[in-house]
Amino acid sequence: MNRSEKFRRLFCTEAIRKDLRTSSVRAAGYTWAAGTADFVLRIGSTAILARLVLPEQFGLVMMVMAVTAIADQFRDLGLSTATVQRKEISHQEVTNLFWINVLAGTLIAAVVCAAASLVSEYYKEPRLTLITCILATNFIFGGLMVQHQALLTRQLRLGHTSSVRLLSSGLSTILAIALAWAGFGYWALVWREVVRSALLTAGMWLCFPWVPGWPCRKTSVREMLGFGAHLSAANIVATISSSIDRLLIGRFWGAGPVALYRQAYQLLVVPMDQLLGPMFQVTQPGLSMLQGDDSRYRRFYQKVLTVVCIASMPPSAFVAICPAEITRVLLGRKWLGCAEVLAILSLGTFIKAPVAWSGHVLITRGRSKMYLALTLIQNLALIVFMLIGVQWGISGVAVADVAATYLLIAPTLYLSYKDSPLRIGTFFSTIVRPAIASIVMAIVLAVFRRVVPTLVAPMFLTLGGLVALAVFILAWVLMPGGKAELAGLLSDVRSALQRRLPRLSPLEPVVVADQSQPA
Repeated sequence: MNRSEKFRRLFCTEAIRKDLRTSSVRAAGYTWAAGTADFVLRIGSTAILARLVLPEQFGLVMMVMAVTAIADQFRDLGLSTATVQRKEISHQEVTNLFWINVLAGTLIAAVVCAAASLVSEYYKEPRLTLITCILATNFIFGGLMVQHQALLTRQLRLGHTSSVRLLSSGLSTILAIALAWAGFGYWALVWREVVRSALLTAGMWLCFPWVPGWPCRKTSVREMLGFGAHLSAANIVATISSSIDRLLIGRFWGAGPVALYRQAYQLLVVPMDQLLGPMFQVTQPGLSMLQGDDSRYRRFYQKVLTVVCIASMPPSAFVAICPAEITRVLLGRKWLGCAEVLAILSLGTFIKAPVAWSGHVLITRGRSKMYLALTLIQNLALIVFMLIGVQWGISGVAVADVAATYLLIAPTLYLSYKDSPLRIGTFFSTIVRPAIASIVMAIVLAVFRRVVPTLVAPMFLTLGGLVALAVFILAWVLMPGGKAELAGLLSDVRSALQRRLPRLSPLEPVVVADQSQPA
């Protein structure tokens, strides 16, 4: 059997499509388990490093990463999504994409190194030159692992990818804490990023030991390059706008305020990313497999959207009520300037993730041009708002972020759902229960805070968290249809735990049992 035939048998997705509900829930479960552990690791390491490294030193690394994050979008070129989204893909096509990613990563690393002095000049900080050059090596490592990670995602083997990420984060964090304890300051943060990238690359290759061949001109990947180009352009625009807060605050207010703003942002967004990351990885291949089945596509999307609301709305409401306690416990008293920003940003994250999830509709239905247009509209509005808000410091930038989020709800949903099986009414009917339950939870938690004002921060967060969880579940169940919907979600989880998909060997014939059921 030749290499192409082995590749075709290994990457057949027919069995996954036939039992998508079970495989999706199980894949999300694996990723959530690892993501929860990674979240605890990140929070713990942040609490430790925040006490060993000065805010200004955090700010130095964050200012450089605002620039490298933009350049990083050119490394992927949207080709990982192209690999996942394609119904069928060959060994040679993936090989060609692999070498394109490697070449892009190497070129970007060279360009970033060459521009290091310009970064230092922009921020008026000479220490950034060497930091930028060292962080540029991450692009080379990234280019080497793009396609391996995409192929693992295509097969919904998310337990492998999440385990690699967890192990890489753990080992690199241990190194960073050791360096910070020894007095290396911001270099502890720099080497954490580099070592993490190197470990990620090695881990993806070990989990998916596919060896690419040599590139071949006879196999065209022009269509995938076009699809990827639109996604890459959209990602670049989104990354620029996500970095504009650091660029503006660093330029007008300095490294200290950058650290305060970004730490508040990361306290809110990083945990949410840990919760939503598994859904992102499951949604993309899952919806791509259902492109030709409108009813299953709609049901699958609504279930995912419900879970996204559960993962984003209650945490945002909780943070809005007790930002000072969260900041004091996780970062310490010297970071209390983060609390106001944390409270403001939580008002935006309450709805941001559910609305942003509509972009998956455009990607999985191959409408990358419309996705690019929507991204341009969203991020141009955000940049304009932040250019105005930066005059009032970090709080003004936070208000600008929230204002842009709510202003763009209607155009985002309209453009995303146009010519699809989904409607704007579908969105609001899906989010109504988690939204109401979260608001009720926030009201009860605010009352609880007034009743027990003398509790120390750790005790308040513990008791308040238990109260919030109980009120959220009770409010959900008491709403019409809430109990049945919750029972359906639990049923999906039980189904995934009780059943297993057959494992296919690259040398075995492809035999698929008839296990068809709705998503």
